[in-house]
Amino acid sequence: MGRESRLETLHGALLAKAGQPVLFGDLVRAVWGDEPPAGPLPALRSLVRRLRQSVDDEIVTDASGYRLVVRRPGPAQLPADLPDFVGREEELAALCSTDSPVLAITGPPGVGKTALAVRLAHRVRDRFPDGQLHVDLRGFATGPAVTVEQALGRFLRALGVPPANIPVDLDEQVELYRAKLQGRRVLVLLDNATELSPLVPDVEGCKAIVTSRNELPGQTRLAVLADDEAGALLDRLKIDGTVDDRAELIRLCANLPLALRIAGAHLADRHLPDYLADLRGDGRLDALEIEGDAAVRAAFALSYKALPSAAQRLFRLLGAHPGADFDLPDALVLGDLSTEDGEWLVRVLVRSGLVQEAGERFQAHDLIRLFASELVGSEGPPALLRLTSFYLGTACHAAELVAPAVTRLDPLPLVLEGRTFTTTAEARAWLDARRAVLVAVVQVAPHPFASHLADALRGYLNYCGYRTDQGTMLVAGLTSARAAGDRVRETAMLNGLGHLHWRLGAYSQALESYGAAAELATSDLMKGTLLNNMGLVKRDIHDLNGALADMEAARRVSLGHPPLYLTVLSNLGTVHGVRGELRKAIEYFEEAVRLSEEHGFLIKTAVAHENLGVVHTDLGEYDRARRHLEAAWTGYQQAISAEARPNVLINMAEVAGLAGDHEKARTLASRGLELARKIDEVRVEVEALIVLDELDTAIELANRINFPLGRRKAQLKLARHDPALATELLRDVRDSGDLLLESKAVLALAEATDDATLVREALELAKAREQGAVVARAEEILAQPPANGGSTSS
Repeated sequence: MGRESRLETLHGALLAKAGQPVLFGDLVRAVWGDEPPAGPLPALRSLVRRLRQSVDDEIVTDASGYRLVVRRPGPAQLPADLPDFVGREEELAALCSTDSPVLAITGPPGVGKTALAVRLAHRVRDRFPDGQLHVDLRGFATGPAVTVEQALGRFLRALGVPPANIPVDLDEQVELYRAKLQGRRVLVLLDNATELSPLVPDVEGCKAIVTSRNELPGQTRLAVLADDEAGALLDRLKIDGTVDDRAELIRLCANLPLALRIAGAHLADRHLPDYLADLRGDGRLDALEIEGDAAVRAAFALSYKALPSAAQRLFRLLGAHPGADFDLPDALVLGDLSTEDGEWLVRVLVRSGLVQEAGERFQAHDLIRLFASELVGSEGPPALLRLTSFYLGTACHAAELVAPAVTRLDPLPLVLEGRTFTTTAEARAWLDARRAVLVAVVQVAPHPFASHLADALRGYLNYCGYRTDQGTMLVAGLTSARAAGDRVRETAMLNGLGHLHWRLGAYSQALESYGAAAELATSDLMKGTLLNNMGLVKRDIHDLNGALADMEAARRVSLGHPPLYLTVLSNLGTVHGVRGELRKAIEYFEEAVRLSEEHGFLIKTAVAHENLGVVHTDLGEYDRARRHLEAAWTGYQQAISAEARPNVLINMAEVAGLAGDHEKARTLASRGLELARKIDEVRVEVEALIVLDELDTAIELANRINFPLGRRKAQLKLARHDPALATELLRDVRDSGDLLLESKAVLALAEATDDATLVREALELAKAREQGAVVARAEEILAQPPANGGSTSS
């Protein structure tokens, strides 16, 4: 049987039991029958790796086999088609028949670009079975535009990329975006773009529809509706009248679809002659035209003047909202309204045609939003302050549930209290649903709300992997604080940016941000926090003397702040561990357990137990390691934080494997992998893949997220059978200064080359650092008789 047919057989065997684990042995028999290869499991793993590269279905490693998860349907993000769309048949026919990968629809505001683009997208969607992506880039809106990075982040998530796997660098985002689209047929609708950007896929089989007011290459430039098309729209809108009156309405609305639709909504309970009289009069106000479209402004003005005064006020206040859409609570806050009054007034705005309903949310054309923002005047800043205060109060409460361990700025007095949540899931759902609006609010919020909102959300954004949004918020908060000369909040924003850079592996930028913050810090708590953070970065780049100095300084200034002091204590233990001083590390972790228990800090107690479990694993003391890790897991459960700790399961899996219980190791690692993917803990995902021997996948993922330690751990397993890789790995480990990995890398090279001298070198290194597991393995190798009756080198 050839390689390709084996691949097809494997895929068929997995597909036959899609969603269920298929035993390793059953798969080997399905592929090779009664003549399995000499190493069936490695051969099967190699075949699975090839299959993962050739199919879109996900293949999950379970404890006893592989499980195929059938590819989910592609994204379906197209907005609903307009039921009253008319005309444009000539343009539609031309656009549908072209093979161009980019269909650009341009024209003045209100001419119906979006309506045509959506109609076109629905007409051709069947040609793109792998899904449709859509984003309103808000290139001409009053609030903040959607950046290319933000839009790419949304697209990548829709294409199945976990948030934590999405790069921050634009070029890397574009590369991943195009890689995810390769081999697929996906339609991309980009509304209100200012130019052709990397959001255009440039991938064979995919197509982009782009709308813009600006000139674009290969554009279809829309003019206003022809008279007969405008008449057909009036028919759809059920606007009756004489031929002359209808013709005058079309003329006064300048044949613009948006103006005609607004007029249609306004005419629902009025006679056409009366409306025309108003439209002919001062209401047309050419001096107030929007980018030359007096007809649009006239229609807006008449609909606005017909509103009750309370609805007029709410409409004006909606001009202060910076997001792309709003919900009922937003409207209540902006207008300082009761629920009953707010619901009624929003309905009045919907009936007027100035606001459109989209599920539980509401939208307005960007020209209407511009009209509202010009009317709001002095009412705008107090309304924005109420909205920002509401969002800050709500975000603080939600973030406390979703990311409770994050130290935040002292609370601000709020103009308006936010909503509260009863469960973490409810809080997370609100944050996920409102994230885009929150990003927009931070960029326009008054000081000091911008900094506080960015600070309140950084834990959630970091925890959930929304790096681009996190960076946007922190930069906006930093700009606001610096403009106000506010050192306290500038320090907090720099600290947040330092943490973001650290998580991204940009260590020099992290130290630069932390250092700038440390120069500004005025409190011992913030100074200790920054020293601790700098110590962690230096630990990761193996500047261990610098890490110890920063940590010791942090410990001194944090004595009056128990939560921070205990964090520093545990981190000091990790630095000593990386230095190979495992017994010294244990002293710090045991003290951290004792003091955390005294203060009743459940999570910090659990963290210290987990650290003890890791160190005892290195020492080869597996029973002690297991007890500490089980205590950590119990502690996290008691603190309602077990979901966020798949790393404990991976550590327990490693202990089980080293102790010889490989089935339990795979069970724990599979469970940890599933949980890590659920909450986008990509580093833990790498560690789980290593335990499960999915080494190539682990290395690829570690490289993507700049996790060199994970890459080296995976390479350790491969290096035992590859002298060239083992040599390269040992050089890399020594260059990095990783003392605990050095003995393991030497031993891997010894096994790859069958060199007893290197085994003894690894043994001596491991003994010096009390790495019991490495010592036991080295002694086991030395006790074995030479292979083939020969002699090993000495």
